[in-house]
Amino acid sequence: MSSLGHEVELRFYGFYSRHKLSFEPPFNYSVIRVSPLNVHLKHFINTSRDRYDLLFCNLAPSAFISSLSRLKGIPIILDNHGDLISERELYETGFLRKIYYNIISFLTFKASNRIVCVSNSMMEDLKERGIEEKKLYYVTNATDLDLFRPLDEPEKDKMKADLGLMDKLTFGYIGADSKWQGVDNLIETSEGISDKDIFFLYAGFSKNRKRSHNALYLPRVPFDEVKYYYGACDVLVLPRPSHKSAEVAAPTKFAEYAAMGKPILTTDVGDAAGLVKKYKCGIVIDDNSPENLLNGIEKFRSLPEHELLKMGKNARKMAEKEFSMEKMRQDLKKVIESLDF
Repeated sequence: MSSLGHEVELRFYGFYSRHKLSFEPPFNYSVIRVSPLNVHLKHFINTSRDRYDLLFCNLAPSAFISSLSRLKGIPIILDNHGDLISERELYETGFLRKIYYNIISFLTFKASNRIVCVSNSMMEDLKERGIEEKKLYYVTNATDLDLFRPLDEPEKDKMKADLGLMDKLTFGYIGADSKWQGVDNLIETSEGISDKDIFFLYAGFSKNRKRSHNALYLPRVPFDEVKYYYGACDVLVLPRPSHKSAEVAAPTKFAEYAAMGKPILTTDVGDAAGLVKKYKCGIVIDDNSPENLLNGIEKFRSLPEHELLKMGKNARKMAEKEFSMEKMRQDLKKVIESLDF
């Protein structure tokens, strides 16, 4: 947004008196303490006083909080990275909560002038739910192609040696263990594999560093070091389940996987599967059942090294074409220019 010539201010709301950010934003920002009862009013008063021209809201709850700003004629762009209702259904099945999240989603889509969709699947889903097509814009996730890049051989060999992964075909998953990620099935599958030449690297959700017979589990790693863990892997895995929450999403890790120039093992879920097929940069399996995950792993096990290298190069080409910051910048520019100020 800033690179397009716009003045940007970030605003964060927290329910705790000691709420602090875990990072230092590169723009002006404020952290405001609120409660569930006053957050809407506080936001309305602050945005009216500061005379914002546009509100860019990350996820549905942010746009819901901002909805009163429409009374002042301030347009809202919802950056919609998932489906609130289906994501909550994975954790909460209560009838009243379901009604609550349906109301939030309905009001959010109604209040938003534009809705940024991170996948074609999301675009189609929202159109089927009656959202006006003129509101919907496809802007996929992007990644820093200079930060996430294929490691050179010395970097890769050092990381493999440090982690004890030399001479092993290593499958990696780096990220959260949310239910819509499907990593639990991948772990179940990996624990049943006895092949000593196959190894698994998991990072991002283990409380402590631990090692089993064929897997290394690591806690969350610093963001600027993530690329080295990606680089230590031979294949990166996207084991998402066949569920609406996964179908409409576009995981940031998929763009990072591709930028690292790594072959990708993915389930046939959402846009990612179609892109892997289109660019011939990995293997797509039907779903994330242990049986199918094992089949995918064994297919990679049987591939010659030159095939893995070719898939990796294709993945990088895909990242450069589909997930560059410049592409996202131009796509967002179209969204902003479509509004009448």
